[in-house]
Amino acid sequence: MEGGYFYWLSWFLWIVYTFFAPKNHVRLRICLYSLLLITLSVYEITIYSFHISLAYILMLIVSYSFVMKQTGTAFIYFSFASASVTMLYAAFHFLLLFDPVWVFAEATWLLAFALLFASFALYRSFYERLLVLTVGCCQGDFLYAFVLKQFSFPHSIGSLSFLDGWALATVCLFLWKWLEQLPIYIDARFQKRAKEANT
Repeated sequence: MEGGYFYWLSWFLWIVYTFFAPKNHVRLRICLYSLLLITLSVYEITIYSFHISLAYILMLIVSYSFVMKQTGTAFIYFSFASASVTMLYAAFHFLLLFDPVWVFAEATWLLAFALLFASFALYRSFYERLLVLTVGCCQGDFLYAFVLKQFSFPHSIGSLSFLDGWALATVCLFLWKWLEQLPIYIDARFQKRAKEANT
């Protein structure tokens, strides 16, 4: 079912941050963003004969607001990095469309892992990886729709299948972040217990 990964993973992320994350502005933003994406994912508008999901527009606005904060070499590097992810996303879908024989597993998972590895290769911090992943996916889906339109093939920008691939890659990023923080958490707990035992 299209959108299944997106809805399950979005609700999972919302539950984790609502009930288990520390109470701060990051938790509030992630919870609000998740709920807005779920709500807007079922609505579309038409701009110049392109059917565009409102969730896609929200993702684009939020992502570009962070991109515009970058300056100098960081901005130039991000432009090249996001262009690379854009081409990867579009190329994957064109290969899937014209030569689907090579697909040996579910396409959504293959795309998610390809995007994940690209973001890992391009950046080292969690937020930069998330940003380049989101911007690259959004731009790639627009590029794919634009080329298909030249051949009169219909494609909704930001459809539920698009959100499935993006959600899978994003949740993998969150899981990797939590795994990175796990040794720090265990070490802090161990030191706290050691202090309590010495007193």
